[in-house]
This record gives sequence, C-alpha cells and structure tokens, in this order.
Amino acid sequence: MKRQLIPTQEPTPQSDQPLRSLNHGEWSAWLQLVGTFTLLPAALDSQLQREAGMTHFEFEVMVALSRQPDRRLQLKDLALVANGSLSRLSHVISRLEGRGWVRRRSGNKGRATYAELTEKGHQKLMATGPIHLREVRRLVFDVLTPDEVKALNQATSRINAGLLGEIDLGALGRRARQAARTTRFRAERT
Repeated sequence: MKRQLIPTQEPTPQSDQPLRSLNHGEWSAWLQLVGTFTLLPAALDSQLQREAGMTHFEFEVMVALSRQPDRRLQLKDLALVANGSLSRLSHVISRLEGRGWVRRRSGNKGRATYAELTEKGHQKLMATGPIHLREVRRLVFDVLTPDEVKALNQATSRINAGLLGEIDLGALGRRARQAARTTRFRAERT
C-alpha cells in the first residue's frame, strides 16, 4: 500500500489528550488492514456470486441462522450477528425467501419477526460451505505461515474484544463479547 500522510490535529473539545500520530510501522500496518477490509470481502463476494449464486452477506446470514438450535433468529438479532442494518437485512431476507432458502415467522403475539433457515436453504448452505472455505483457505491461510496464523488470531481477537467492549449490543452482544474475551484469553495463553 502506498504511504500517505495524515495531518496532525489539535486536541478536540471531547478529549484533553493530543492526537498521537501513527509511526511508520503503525501507519503501514493500518493501510494493510484497510486494504484487507476492502479487498477480501470483494474477492469472497465475487467468488460466491460466481460459483454459488449468492452474495457473501447472504451466505453470512444463512450461516448465522444455521448456528441457532432451531435455525431461526429474530431479525434485529440477525442484523447484529450478520453486521448489517435491519433495512439491508430485510431486503436480503426477501431475496432468500424468493429462493426458498429462508422464511419469515412471526413471534409471540406478533411482536417480533424471525428469519428461519429452510431445509432447502440448509442444503444450499451445506453445498456452498466447501466452496467458500476453499476460497478462504486460498486467499488467507495458504499465504500465511502457522506462526502468522497464530499472530493473526491473537491480533484480531484483541481488536474484536476492544470493539465489542465499546458497544452495548444487548443480550446477544454480551454473549458475543464473552466469546471474544474467551478466545482472546486462550490466544494469549498459547
């Protein structure tokens, strides 16, 4: 990635601390991480659309549903798990419903709407999983050494634990936060 300069800012009213500039190594690592945020999802999305006829976000929604004991989740929780807005999720659920992979269900007293993975959707997910994992392996793990994989796990676990600690995500988020902390603890011990 090309090195760019960031202007130094004065302290803001929200903070008494001056902005700490990034050193060359930090700046280089940040640009690499931003590049990964941009390039990897696009590559995974392209491959899934080409080989499985679904977007990466659709795949992640179906994975999230498949991981629930009854393969269903309230839409607001599903949006959180899939890292998408409720509006975007609603459009995706409509597309998945049209393919017969997901159906909407009303909750108790009609207060909540759930998405449920159908048997046809589960079969599609099971067929698509190996396609996706093959590409993940090719793009990520085949280019890293075992030590780099361990370092990646440790670094992303720490970043994720910090990010989850900043946001009140409700009960579902608390479970995710605890899982991230457990993963971080295990990564630090190894």
